[in-house]
Amino acid sequence: MKKLMLLLLVVVAFAAQTVFAQAQTAKIAFVNSETILRELPEAQQVRKELEATVKSWQDELEKMAKEISDGVEDYQKKQAMMDPKAKQDRERQLTEMQERARLYQQQKFDTREGEAVKLREKKFQPIQDRVLEAIKQTAKADGFNYVFDKLETATNLLYADDKFDLTYKVIDRLKRGTGGATK
Repeated sequence: MKKLMLLLLVVVAFAAQTVFAQAQTAKIAFVNSETILRELPEAQQVRKELEATVKSWQDELEKMAKEISDGVEDYQKKQAMMDPKAKQDRERQLTEMQERARLYQQQKFDTREGEAVKLREKKFQPIQDRVLEAIKQTAKADGFNYVFDKLETATNLLYADDKFDLTYKVIDRLKRGTGGATK
């Protein structure tokens, strides 16, 4: 019975040591997804398209603001000579113009529901999916168990040795077209 207990204890100790040794061999790497998206030609193209669309919306908003400003200026110059009914009509028109501009701005630029946010999400989602797949393939090819994202503006990583940076390997895989294809 003592021999069986001793043998069991040795087996348990060996198993624990094996599990502990395997846990210590986990390989960890990191990427900078902002750098990847900045260097990826298709992401650059999407960014340019989004900027052009947003610029046209901003131009329209500025045009509306100019019309309101000109209308208010004109009203202020002429209000002394206007009858009360004309004054009231013009004030209502200016208020409606301001409300249309406010609604347009909200429709296009609201941080949650605006068209700019929705368009960005729609255009970048396929690229982000492809990048994640390339990260996965690169990590598997190099034997990494975990990959963190080390952003330029924030990080979840307190220290990272640059030899574990997979960012440019992922970019290379994406540019060569050997990664990111979903199955």
